[in-house]
Amino acid sequence: MRIRKATPADHVDLARLRIIMLEHITGEKFPPEYLHEMDLYFQEWNGEEPLCLVAEEGGRILGSVAVSFSLIFPGPKNPTGRKAEVHNLAVYEEYRNRGVGRALLAAVLEECHTRDVGRISLYASDMGRPLYESFGFVEETITCPEMRLYPKRSGRPGP
Repeated sequence: MRIRKATPADHVDLARLRIIMLEHITGEKFPPEYLHEMDLYFQEWNGEEPLCLVAEEGGRILGSVAVSFSLIFPGPKNPTGRKAEVHNLAVYEEYRNRGVGRALLAAVLEECHTRDVGRISLYASDMGRPLYESFGFVEETITCPEMRLYPKRSGRPGP
């Protein structure tokens, strides 16, 4: 098995793996149209942001992971101000429990080390939590609630 940077040519697997991950965490079945939308997104994706890695063996993609990097003001826990958010770690069911997720996460953490990232965050599913904990991730309680805004594509956010 080798880990490599994903490219738009991997669009079919990237779209399928994203749907697998979303269906697992939401418990919902997504319609075929959503798979098509994801496929189009990955065909047009620039291959750079977010960084996406795939595990591959014999020309077959086994799983993928994405990571976004950003810069924030430094703080006591993150003196570099560099942060990373890991998302969309997904492995096809037939390749689970074979070290694929572990290899993908290790590769992401190595990239974070190379970039001198001071904080790495992720949302953990029940299935993924033991893996993340084995790498040293811990649950951190944030005292302020996270608030989100999803602006409509056709309009401007706000009142």
